Amino acid sequence: MNRSVFAIGLCVLLAVPVASAQKVNLRFSTWAGGEGLTLLQQLAQEYNAQTPNVGVTVEVTPFADYASKVAVQLASGSGPDVGWLAEQSVPSFLKSGSLKDLSALTGDPAFNLADFPVSALSLWKQGKGVYGVPFSNSPQVLFYNKDLFKQAGVSTPLQQYAKGGWDYAAFRSSAKTVKDRTGAFGARIMRVDTKAWNSGTLGVLWSNGGNVYDSNLKCAINSPASVRAFQLMYDMTFGDGSVPRPGDQTTFQGGRLGMYIDNVSFSAQLKDAAFKWGVAPLPKGTTGRVTQLGQAGYVVFARSSRPNEAQAFLKFLASPAVMARTAKFFPPPRKSVLTSKTYLGSNPAIPAAELKTALVNQLGSARVFKTSDNFLRANDLFASGIERLYQPGANIGNVLNDICKGVDGL
Repeated sequence: MNRSVFAIGLCVLLAVPVASAQKVNLRFSTWAGGEGLTLLQQLAQEYNAQTPNVGVTVEVTPFADYASKVAVQLASGSGPDVGWLAEQSVPSFLKSGSLKDLSALTGDPAFNLADFPVSALSLWKQGKGVYGVPFSNSPQVLFYNKDLFKQAGVSTPLQQYAKGGWDYAAFRSSAKTVKDRTGAFGARIMRVDTKAWNSGTLGVLWSNGGNVYDSNLKCAINSPASVRAFQLMYDMTFGDGSVPRPGDQTTFQGGRLGMYIDNVSFSAQLKDAAFKWGVAPLPKGTTGRVTQLGQAGYVVFARSSRPNEAQAFLKFLASPAVMARTAKFFPPPRKSVLTSKTYLGSNPAIPAAELKTALVNQLGSARVFKTSDNFLRANDLFASGIERLYQPGANIGNVLNDICKGVDGL
């Protein structure tokens, strides 16, 4: 045999195992912060140790900008392989074909997709396909600063709830008293960034008969009930001065905010808080006590160059064993985890009784925010309109009418 030909053939043979052993680098996208982010980073390291040929880089984008940034990355071909997706973004990502079908997991007995309630998976299904696996099924709760309530001489939200008097009138009164007696703001309803305006706001709207969309996904944020709900929030801001005005960066973790509405995962950002805090159910409105069910899921993005490896990492994250660990921050949709004896004691910062009252007992009346498939564009109109609304002298009805004209015109 020709020696040069033999040498070339030998090099080719030797190259095969080298190429197959090349390390795969996956990009995992999230909006997590605090201890929740630390846990995700730790899980990525553990997965790399178990699967040496796969490395995972965790990338963080603030929640308010998350969906739009990931959509731009995907459109330009520079998107992540796997990551988080919030319920309000699912319709638009499905319409654009941005998500990989994960139906293969339905036939995997080890993964046990049947452990997820049908209601928890409904948002992530389209036709016969499954395009995401939820990891968090979390009704929003009310965080409150125990020190400020004690200083103000006001019963805490949890104490008022126990006596059956925790409604939005009590919420407003408590916030004003905290403001008047301590100088700190009594409450913040929505997040600092108006792009995330619906967080907190939806609980007030729904509990008082309002809504953002009607059953036909037509804009309903200008309905009479919605106007009344926004009037309450407006009056707390400009009448009572108990809620920060737009642009004010006061945060709950800073210790100068009496109450704040968020998902229980926010507790991860209170690890080093210099004050005592607790959680309680949201107040009751004219139509009941309704809170937003913040559902988020793991997805594999369709344009990933490593879809099989990305799906394997998703399977690891959504496994019963790992979900039992992430349950500390993200209330698990897996029935086997949610009903386990250890779940209520999974978050050492929140007593089991408080977690059961504020979160588990509210699941029955919680709602998922159902949006249209053009919500990424519509949200820009909602956010800009909300900024106009929260200005001195704003005509709430007119502003909300303008928002609906723009949203319905998309």
